[in-house]
Amino acid sequence: MAECDVNKSELHKIALGACFLGSGGGGKLETSFTFIKNYCDNLSEDEKKRKIQIVDLKDATAEQSGIVVAYMGAPQKMDCIKCPNAVCEGIKKFMKGKGKLNYIIPVEIGPVSTITACLTAHKMNIPVLNVDGAGRAVPTLDLITYTTNAGASVNPTILCSERNHQVSLEVSDDTGLGAASEMESLARPALNMAEFDQKAGLVMWYFEDVTKLRDNHDTYPSVPGTLTFCQKLGNAIHSKPKDEEFLPYIKELFEEQPIIYPAPAIKEICRGKLSSATTSTAGGFDIGVITIEGEDDPEHLYKIIFQNESLILWDSRSATPLIMAPDLISYLIEEKPFTNGDIMDNGILKKRLKKKNIVVYGIAAPKELRKSESMSKQYMSILNTVGYYGKYVPLK
Repeated sequence: MAECDVNKSELHKIALGACFLGSGGGGKLETSFTFIKNYCDNLSEDEKKRKIQIVDLKDATAEQSGIVVAYMGAPQKMDCIKCPNAVCEGIKKFMKGKGKLNYIIPVEIGPVSTITACLTAHKMNIPVLNVDGAGRAVPTLDLITYTTNAGASVNPTILCSERNHQVSLEVSDDTGLGAASEMESLARPALNMAEFDQKAGLVMWYFEDVTKLRDNHDTYPSVPGTLTFCQKLGNAIHSKPKDEEFLPYIKELFEEQPIIYPAPAIKEICRGKLSSATTSTAGGFDIGVITIEGEDDPEHLYKIIFQNESLILWDSRSATPLIMAPDLISYLIEEKPFTNGDIMDNGILKKRLKKKNIVVYGIAAPKELRKSESMSKQYMSILNTVGYYGKYVPLK
């Protein structure tokens, strides 16, 4: 079992690592820092003495239960959230009559998603399980493996606002292949309600026996070890190695985690200067394009297309994508990690970031995810929505 001190420095490191591994999404880094500040500034004396307990999946036992938590909605709408009280209230509603809860389970990797799980676990004095359901951040619930491959019911799904307005959603086929898609089609419109304003605490996927998340690795029920990997990677980013030293340094960390990210693990895809970025918010998504001027020639353009998360990277000199989901597209601007939400201001690129140096990295998706037929179909469906109808081109 690992532990994490509950202070801004240590939690910032986790958020930095989760930001780099989120493929541009999973909530804004600056929002996660707000969560951390507000939470740490308001700890009771007893809470200050407790550490966050991070338990490896291999150490969980059959009689232990867990529940998945997150925030759902448009990253640009989450700046006003102070701390995960909405998620805690949703858990209380969900768990009425169910007995003891043993673990909080992260839904995905990302600054807000990962920190939400950590702070919720600490607030409720429950360990957090060292797994996630995607190996990255994802734009829709049907890309999370807890229903598709672990067989957990999506019923009920609780949405909770900051003012404790709660909605409990259920679908008829709660564990079938389309269950998460059905729930997505119910939950996204609910975010348009005035009470939610495009954001909500999310509680779903209850496991009476969390060992289901490790029983069948051929079907990728979860990705183990990702939370502690966020810690290691965030610590590396926090140490601020020089640009030319960064990739070799973190590449060693990735090579130590072959069960999560298989070779080639990580590689530099392109570098240049940020030219522009635009986004619009609709249906709980931030949808947009980031344009990069190539280092060798300002007429040589790269474009990242995103739907909350970065989904595909195009090169103006290439007929095929340089990298695409489910592989991860991550970037550093002036040697610092950002999400797609962090670089935007009122739907366009922040002025202070224009013409700044950016390096884009590709990270290989977990091999189980790459070979999962159901996941491949879901990712291609998402790619279709941003105009790509070709075949998957894996990172090599």
